[in-house]
Amino acid sequence: MQFLTIACGIIAALLTFNLFFSFLYLVSRSAGTGFYHWANHEDLEILILLSFPFFGLTQYVASRCYERFNWFKARGMLVLFSVLLLLLDLGFFISFIHFSEST
Repeated sequence: MQFLTIACGIIAALLTFNLFFSFLYLVSRSAGTGFYHWANHEDLEILILLSFPFFGLTQYVASRCYERFNWFKARGMLVLFSVLLLLLDLGFFISFIHFSEST
């Protein structure tokens, strides 16, 4: 049970980082891209691997949305993505609390 508690807590924390990063992308595409390039410096592959759990999922979804759709549809898709992240985040936090109280 302790493993599930730790796993749910880590996943919930990483989803929270992705949720905040998706809010940054909703505000501005250039701010999101600029922050991502600043966070991993694209010259160092090790930083890309280390920052992927924190920002990679949102970066992938946002870059695909902005490449494929116009800005209005892309932001609508990012709102749906943010809602999905929020629901998953709440689910993992609830699971974390449940598992931590049962041990």
